[in-house]
Amino acid sequence: MNEREKYDITKPIVLPVGMYHLNDNASINFQLNRLVNMDMGDLDEVRTVGSQIKDIKSWKTVLMRVADEEYAKGNLRSAMGFYRMAEFYMDWKDPDALKCWKKARELFFAYFEDFFVGEHPIVEKVEVPYETYTLPLLKMNPDGVSKGDIVVHGGFDSNYEEFFPQCMYVRQHGYTVYLFEGPGQGATIRLHGATLPIEWEKPVKAVLDYMKLSDVTLVGQSYGGFYAPRASAFDERITRCVSVAQFPALALNFHDSRVVGALAWGILNLILFLFGWLIDLIYKLKKGNGMQFFDTYYHRTGAKGVYALLRYLHRIDLRPLADKLTKDYLIIGGSKDTMNARASIGRQMLLLKNARSIAAREITEKEQGADHCNVGNQQVAMDTILLWLEGLQRRDETLLRKKEEK
Repeated sequence: MNEREKYDITKPIVLPVGMYHLNDNASINFQLNRLVNMDMGDLDEVRTVGSQIKDIKSWKTVLMRVADEEYAKGNLRSAMGFYRMAEFYMDWKDPDALKCWKKARELFFAYFEDFFVGEHPIVEKVEVPYETYTLPLLKMNPDGVSKGDIVVHGGFDSNYEEFFPQCMYVRQHGYTVYLFEGPGQGATIRLHGATLPIEWEKPVKAVLDYMKLSDVTLVGQSYGGFYAPRASAFDERITRCVSVAQFPALALNFHDSRVVGALAWGILNLILFLFGWLIDLIYKLKKGNGMQFFDTYYHRTGAKGVYALLRYLHRIDLRPLADKLTKDYLIIGGSKDTMNARASIGRQMLLLKNARSIAAREITEKEQGADHCNVGNQQVAMDTILLWLEGLQRRDETLLRKKEEK
């Protein structure tokens, strides 16, 4: 391998901006943009190979080949992105999946090595005790006095590497940022087989306890847009909460039309209820082969069959907790989110009837960040959070002054 590439820590983190046409398949195109925007894959390389990807099989073949080539050249930043996303569509039982995940993480720490060294490193690696394993956490220390503590996590298929640049961007603006992987994410599922719980307040509590935090801003992305506000209902140390990609309830995310959405949700439930036994039988006979949706969800959630999965999906719902959602909330969505109904932004606002305050920001196509998790312009999402926090501080100062005048 040629001399390896490393990030120059004297330079600030700059978040990429831009959504590109990289493949004719909408789902594959989004994931390739995710490779560029969140996983630091080289745009020119992605442009070159994007049209070569025709399906999930060629996805793996092409991305692993490019990852190996980039690694051989010493391009660690791009190689780690290609390894990371090569694993994305792989069956979790595929031995190449774990190999690619491990290689991506290895290169991540090699590329950003200088952030983690020294007596007082900019970024600290922490293992938070949880049940029979630990939750990986990165603590990012600001220069000078911290403006406050921000705790960040992802959702259904996240690894903390993909959120690292945006968290470092926030750190540059004076905050201490704690980025962690909970059960069912990153190392916890790949190395320990931990599955995603609905009760996200438990891993959040473990993080806050171990890091001795109070008065925190909790930021959840993708499915984390449900997990974070749910956790806020159970812990008074969470005083502010951000959903990046809103998930007020899975049943509310199928369509902008309530009628069409309810019909789609009802049909899904009816199919799983009536034919769950048949699906379970076919799954058992085929050992999950060719049943990628069910295999992925069973693996991630720990559900043992269709009925258990249905019960799990029903619980992705903030409405039963509406009375307990009493904090300051910010909802950030995209106008063309491929995984969320646009109307769910307003639906989440409506259920926050007891919130201290509610703010929402929809990022549009003209701003390049209209898709899921604002891939294409995550800087505008992070700037929205920073400006929101500044506004809350000014509000609190105003309220305190008013209180002192009495």
